[in-house]
Amino acid sequence: MRTKLHISYRKTLLACLILFGTGSVARAQFNPKKQAVPLAPVAPDTIRVPKPTTDMKFELYSEAYDKYLRKLRSKQRNSYKIAPRLDISQVSFNNWQKGGDDSYSGLASLNAEHNYVAPVFSIKTVFDAKFGIMRATGQTRKNADYFNFSTTPSWNISERWKLSGALIWKSQFTKSYDYPKDKPKVWKSTFMAPGTVEVSVGFTYEPPSKKLNILLSPVAGKMIFVLNDSLARKGGFGIDPNKENPRFKAEIGAQLRVNFNTKFAKEKIEYITKLESFWNYSNVPSATWENTLNFKITNVISASAFVSMIYNDQITTPDAQAKLDAGRRPKPWDYLQIYQSVGFGLQFNIASKPHKPVQESTITKSRLKYKK
Repeated sequence: MRTKLHISYRKTLLACLILFGTGSVARAQFNPKKQAVPLAPVAPDTIRVPKPTTDMKFELYSEAYDKYLRKLRSKQRNSYKIAPRLDISQVSFNNWQKGGDDSYSGLASLNAEHNYVAPVFSIKTVFDAKFGIMRATGQTRKNADYFNFSTTPSWNISERWKLSGALIWKSQFTKSYDYPKDKPKVWKSTFMAPGTVEVSVGFTYEPPSKKLNILLSPVAGKMIFVLNDSLARKGGFGIDPNKENPRFKAEIGAQLRVNFNTKFAKEKIEYITKLESFWNYSNVPSATWENTLNFKITNVISASAFVSMIYNDQITTPDAQAKLDAGRRPKPWDYLQIYQSVGFGLQFNIASKPHKPVQESTITKSRLKYKK
């Protein structure tokens, strides 16, 4: 006779047998000792941290800093030099047996130079002028009067060669006279009578020392002005007075300019030479050669010697005119003009201070850039 207790016992025993069998099968299929795979060791330097997918970038712009950079660039690229000079001499006689006349002379000169130098483009501007007066035998005369203005823009081709252009303007400040013996003075020239303007395009050679500068212009134009009718009708400035317009003449040719500047004797002596020549392809070339020696005695007191020579057979000189009046043909040296002066005086040098070079990239960007 089965009772409910017996049935419950059998069901419980059956359930335990089923659970025991299932657990054995599971242990047989998923044994961790049999299924585990050993891992290979990893070197520490092979572990790489992935980079972030985005970078933080931002720019800060300062108007004050930008203004500072532009001012710094302007100081670096621009330089100037101004050298005014005054020479005074005086000679007097008192109860001098050999005789003589008291004389006074003064010569004022000015040389101003400005340079703009960029990585590729540069421009040089020079103004050179002299004006002197002399008083002797009760008369006051000029003994020097001229000015020379030139500007030369250039573009770098190589380390020593540049593509250049040039503009030169030459004339004088006031009237000049000739003083023949026992005759009244004769008016010879004045401002822009004559005056010359030269325009040229060519190549410039300049070594790293900057002491030598040579400009070769195969194409150049020269314009001669005589802006006074009475002087133009007299002729003598390379313009035919019988032409319809004797106040102007234009020529086309080639030009050569050579500038050399050096200092020696512990920079106490300075030698400057300038040679300018123009050839209009048909006549003999004209040339102007200037030589200057400056001796520095103190920071203010100095001495100088100056020699200028001009050759132009189109300009009538006194020696050439004398031979023409005598019916003879002038020789080439009759057209050579020479001016020389020696003196002591005061000279002041005003120049811009040298600046440390600034990186062009920093200046060009004119911005502060930060990256994090």
